[in-house]
Amino acid sequence: RSATGQINQLPFYDEYARRLRPKLVVLVLVRNDFIDNHRLLAGIIKGWDPDKSPYVVAEKAAAGAITLRPPDPAWRMLSIAGELQYARPIRLRAELLAQRPRYQSVFEAYLSRVPESLPADAQGLLKLLQDPALPLFKEAVEFTAFALDEFQRRVAADGASLWLLLASGKKFGLGDASDPLRVVVDELAEARGIPVVSMHDYIIRQGRRVYDGIFPSDGHWNPTGHQWAAEAVLERLRQRPEVCGSSGA
Repeated sequence: RSATGQINQLPFYDEYARRLRPKLVVLVLVRNDFIDNHRLLAGIIKGWDPDKSPYVVAEKAAAGAITLRPPDPAWRMLSIAGELQYARPIRLRAELLAQRPRYQSVFEAYLSRVPESLPADAQGLLKLLQDPALPLFKEAVEFTAFALDEFQRRVAADGASLWLLLASGKKFGLGDASDPLRVVVDELAEARGIPVVSMHDYIIRQGRRVYDGIFPSDGHWNPTGHQWAAEAVLERLRQRPEVCGSSGA
């Protein structure tokens, strides 16, 4: 399902994966999951109205507690003058949200750091919104941590194990240990004792080229990329056969 992060994927486990009674649950993480896990960031990047989201979203109360809000049956895209447009440029969506009193201070702080001379699509704003040192992204990391906790709680209650598979690729992938977003994911996983399988690391060990596993037009996995994802998980399973109830024979 397109445009979902781990927060939005919790119902997928509850409604579908749990029925399979898995021994192992593997979450695939990509670079934009942090954005998808934050309703405001997803709103300006993907076009959802953060107050009328089609997915489960995370919210933080005044005291700091994080809760889940269910999808809104009357979900909508961000609009101007009642006009629904998915592809409205990033800067215009941020400016639209900045008109709402509850978000004014949040987005004005970001918009003020991006020159007006930038094109409306504002790649400078996009880069700023994904800066791990800035407030919205820090909150997105908190929501991602909350989602991992929720997955871990559900999976453990069902008697299964939870792993993370870090996707590889030019646009969506997480790179080697020096990649700033990879560092964030590794820290979240280590703090929770969740094993991490890195496609990037696996591909490099095999002497292959990461870009051979993606479609050049959009950065998603091609058939080779899907094969490598399976191989990376299988390699770790051979090291940890007990996860699937096997002796390794």
